[in-house]
Amino acid sequence: SPAVDAAGRAQYLTAVWDADALRAALRTGTVRARDLVPPGAVTAAVGDVDDVDTPEALQDARLQAARCPDCARAAIRGAVVPLPPRELDAPDAVGAVLHVPLVAAAPFPPFDASAMDGWAVAGPGPWVPDGGPVPAGGGDGGTLPGGRARRIATGARLPAGAARVIRDEEVTVDGDVVRTNGSGPSERDDTRRRGSEWRAGETLVAAGTRVDDAVASLARSSGVARLTVSGPVRAVLHTSGDEIAWDGMPIDPDRPLLPEAAAGPVGARLRGLGVLVARGTHLPDEPAALDAALGDTTDLVVVIGATGRGVADHLRGAITRVGGTVIVDGVDVRPGGSVLAATLPGGRILLGLGGNPLAAVAGAALLAPAVVDGLTGGGPAVPEHIVVAGFAAADRWRIAPVGPA
Repeated sequence: SPAVDAAGRAQYLTAVWDADALRAALRTGTVRARDLVPPGAVTAAVGDVDDVDTPEALQDARLQAARCPDCARAAIRGAVVPLPPRELDAPDAVGAVLHVPLVAAAPFPPFDASAMDGWAVAGPGPWVPDGGPVPAGGGDGGTLPGGRARRIATGARLPAGAARVIRDEEVTVDGDVVRTNGSGPSERDDTRRRGSEWRAGETLVAAGTRVDDAVASLARSSGVARLTVSGPVRAVLHTSGDEIAWDGMPIDPDRPLLPEAAAGPVGARLRGLGVLVARGTHLPDEPAALDAALGDTTDLVVVIGATGRGVADHLRGAITRVGGTVIVDGVDVRPGGSVLAATLPGGRILLGLGGNPLAAVAGAALLAPAVVDGLTGGGPAVPEHIVVAGFAAADRWRIAPVGPA
């Protein structure tokens, strides 16, 4: 049977049909779907449906479908166009996502190196001390003839001819004789061999991985100076509202205002995702101010406030005026449900957050990861599900800070 919309109309394109009856009807010629259902036999066999006949109705349907938290994040990732890849020096790529894998340009260690302070020895012992110690960073280490031993520092290059390194605590020096003292395995070798960590040409980090300080350090260690990445995302963060006392605002005792308290934690949340955040201006409740803010050329424009539907909330109108398209208009979650996400001309993204500080942080925690994933081409992180006690059943998702019991 076809589904029934909110107005009681049968929607025959969304239906459950008896396959045998449908095949039999089709063999007789052209069939109208409504003719397969006897009068009065229509039942709501498929959940809630809407009749979509215009572009405006389609847009409304899409926004309604994006109101659940997971749906909103999926809608954002599907609508956002990834930033074009570019080459950056490895330290500058932190926060971006690898567009191509990190492949080692050089082996590590690049030479046989001592892993401990000890003695480099050549051939079987006992050995005769030979020359001065080999310091770390002291060139190629020279040559060590058979039956000889030389002090060596941690990280120093083994001399040519050296078979292994024996740590200091396992060696006894008696006059001109160096021998093992039996306190460790007889054949222990405290040498880090060339390429023992990785070889040249080995893939160290897969494409699609977010670059953090550890990845940047690994690139340097592997001889790779520049990385091909998408991102990092550049964002400008604006606050808004005539009722807010922004940083640096002159104090007027005759006009009490609310202190601005959301930009700091929202900015910290964005930076935790690898976003390069620039502090924007505080926007008055005027359409022109929002229009100007949405014209910024950064990858992501974040506006705290102006997401409601009151007389002072002009963000939706600004999106329309600058030629943007709303992706998410509210999410069924508490707090932070008054959020907006939109695409702007040039592939830029707007993230509008509720003006209440807790709602702003909750909205950023909910949707900012999907925005960053979409812009950088990174895959969504697998959520970690935990059981939280003390919450009563509700008709919508809740966002709350939690800690271990």
